[in-house]
Parts: sequence; C-alpha cells; structure tokens
Amino acid sequence: MVTPVDKVRVRRRVIETPAPWLCSHPLPLALALSSILYKYTVIVNILNPRRYRERRQPHMTAPLHAAPPRAAEGLLSPAPAVPEPAWPAAAERQQALSALEQRYPGLWRAGQLGRAGGAAVCPTGYDALSAELPGGGWPAGGLTELLTTQGGAGEMRLLLPALRTLAGAGRRIALVAPPYLPNAMGLAAAGLPARQCYWVRAPAEAARAAQQADMLWAAEQVLRSQAFGGVLVWLPAARPEALRRLQVLAQAGDAVAWALRPAAALRESSPAVLRLLLAPLPGNMLSITFHKRRGPVRDTPLLLRLDGMAAATRAAAWPEPLAQPSQLSSDAVLDRGAPAAPAPGRPAAQLA
Repeated sequence: MVTPVDKVRVRRRVIETPAPWLCSHPLPLALALSSILYKYTVIVNILNPRRYRERRQPHMTAPLHAAPPRAAEGLLSPAPAVPEPAWPAAAERQQALSALEQRYPGLWRAGQLGRAGGAAVCPTGYDALSAELPGGGWPAGGLTELLTTQGGAGEMRLLLPALRTLAGAGRRIALVAPPYLPNAMGLAAAGLPARQCYWVRAPAEAARAAQQADMLWAAEQVLRSQAFGGVLVWLPAARPEALRRLQVLAQAGDAVAWALRPAAALRESSPAVLRLLLAPLPGNMLSITFHKRRGPVRDTPLLLRLDGMAAATRAAAWPEPLAQPSQLSSDAVLDRGAPAAPAPGRPAAQLA
C-alpha cells in the first residue's frame, strides 16, 4: 500500500526524470515549445501593450487620409459614376409653384403677399394700406385684429371707407360692445345710415365677466346669422379660444370682422389672419405696424394720413337747402321765442 508521502515522492520523481518517449516523439516536443512561446508572448504583451495592439489590429494604425487600395490590385472594382440630378429650369419651377398655389389657396410665398384664398376683400379706401394687405383689402371671411394703444386712436376713421362701402351695398353693420355711445347723427353724416347700423351692448348692472361672456356670445350669433356685412366687436379681455371661435364663424361666412383689443394683448397668441397695431400721431396721422399677415415681414410701420370727419361729412349726401325763403310770417308764433321771465296773464306752463 502506497502512503500519501510515497505519492508525493513518486510524482516528484516523474517530473524530475525525463521520460524516454518525450525525446523519441516530435509532437509532444512541439506542444511543449508552443506552450513556452505562448507564455513568453503573454509576458511581452503585458509589458508592452501598445505593440500588442499594433500587431493585432494593424488597420487601426493606418492614417485617416490613407488612400483605399487601387482597383488595379484586384481588391476593389471601380465605383460606377453617379450622374448628378438635373434640376428643372426656372420656367418649370415657376409653373410647378403656380400649380401648387392654385391647388392650395392657403399657400403663399414668403417673399410675396399672399392671396385672399378665393374669398372677396373689402377695399380699405387707402391705397398705401391696400398695397400692404393680402388681396389688396380687408379680408372677407376672416378675422382682423386691431390693437390700439389708446381709445379713439383713429380706428373708426380707418374703417369708415370700408364701412361706407358695405353700407352702400345694402349690408348691415354691427357694433358689439363699443366703449363709447355711438352717435347716430355722426354716423349718418359719415355715410352710414342709422337703419343699417345695429348696436349691441351688455346690461350695465351685470358683472364685468358676465358682460364679456354676453358680448362674445352676441358676436358669435351675429357672425353665425350671416346677415351682416361688417362686424366690429370690442374685446378688452378675451382668451385665444374665444378668438378661435370668432375666426371659424367668420371664415364660414362672407362678413368682414374686426376685433378691437388693447395693445397689451400683443403678447398673446391670436388666430386672426391679419393683426395690426394702431398708434395715433400728430397731424392726423396713424402709425400701423404689421404683426401678422400672409406675406413678408415688414419691420417699419406704415404712416397713414387719415381722412378727417369734415372730409367724411362732405362725402356724405346732405339734403340741398331750400331754394326759396320761408313763407312763414315774421309774426308767426313759431318764429317768436317765449320770454323766460313770467308775464302777467300767462300761466307758468307756457314759459320756456
């Protein structure tokens, strides 16, 4: 029986004494030499890792600007020449763009004023302003937002020619929640007959929020009826959702709708197709800044001279004076003013 100590001695003797078959057969010798060489390679790579990477990945050390192998070496075949795409001529591009504009009226070029999109426009009465508006006038079937720096900045005188044109065509004009009381005599003198102008106001005893809601509802009903040619609505405070409803209703009809708001609303978004800022200037002038329109951006404001009320009054049809003098006698009671002081024999009810 062999003890553990004898096993150790036997193992030691086997390792120390070379076997006779190790030298007679070449295969075990080659395996031993390859094992020694592998250990040497591992030690060298540990001591010099950069050299190991260069030997294992020679393509990584090639410069970035190295040329690919030539086709003559048989490694790569020459790539076929790809012809450059032929761009259409200028006339063909113009024709294609015109076809797109006709197919989609809502499209416009960034460097040109857009068209009215098939809808009619109302002339502004000012050539300089019409030249800056898409279609050459106030858009019918869309909402125009006028922002004023102060009340009475000249917005009514700016819109009088358009309102006069609509009234001359027999269309009705609606004034929804104006800040001031409309003067029927002044409107008639400006060419707007009182029978064609409708004034909508909120109850004075209602709360401010309720008044705003009522006026928005009234403006929506006026646009939905499609019985008015021009609609002016004053909205001191309105949310974009309310303006969106007005824009949709105006687009469904042919009325020219204006929403008059304070200049502070410029920070808010608006669905209106046209957005102008109005500021009064001395000398009967009005500064118009274009903040939104279908066309190129205009950085400088437009200075427009407004027609005074005297010119608008002269343009209206006034009745001619009587050609003959009055036939009433100078002693008639109608021509004689009643005395202000009491007189004997006259009751107090007849006093002026």
